[in-house]
Amino acid sequence: MDFKSVVKGYNEEKKDMVVKFAKLNKHTMHLNNEYHSGALNTFFNLWHTHFPHINQSKSCASCRKAVCQFFHNVANYIISEREIPEVLEQVEKVVQPKTKRTKKSKANGKTK
Repeated sequence: MDFKSVVKGYNEEKKDMVVKFAKLNKHTMHLNNEYHSGALNTFFNLWHTHFPHINQSKSCASCRKAVCQFFHNVANYIISEREIPEVLEQVEKVVQPKTKRTKKSKANGKTK
């Protein structure tokens, strides 16, 4: 998705609002493990403005995740466009690599 085409119609006030709500939503998700209701409503309203043919529902967990992720990425684009060194941090899960098991030999101990 080209974020430039999404952001081109935004004035500075709307860009500030998207960035502010993205930061607020990330903070609320980190602390309370839930979405910020104002940010969620704003993101869904913007989504239906930009993509009226793609239905997303607030009651659908994967829809909420997709819409919020999209507007978090839009906020990152706006910030990078302004050349502000501050970047929204992506919460990444650290996955520990699994240790490899060696196969046990099937030698039954008999000698010939």
